[in-house]
Amino acid sequence: FSLLTYGRASCSAEHVRWVSESLRPFSIAKERGYRRLMKSGRPNTFIPSPSTIARDVKLLFEKTRARIQRRFKKLAASVSLATDTWTSPNH
Repeated sequence: FSLLTYGRASCSAEHVRWVSESLRPFSIAKERGYRRLMKSGRPNTFIPSPSTIARDVKLLFEKTRARIQRRFKKLAASVSLATDTWTSPNH
């Protein structure tokens, strides 16, 4: 149990972080068991809707992309990016 107070914005941010990092579906926020778990220690906890989480994830992505673009533009050198999409059946 924590004595920290969380407002709607910080609760939404934590849900966005958890959904994104754990690769959970946005719809998990409306599941009864999830809601019960989230409210078990703090009955007044704000749980954003799946559409709010989806909107916030997209907004976070757009802000992060813009921040990365600004950082690349500041570089004096060229930058090459490549993806590794090859997979082996043995791995």
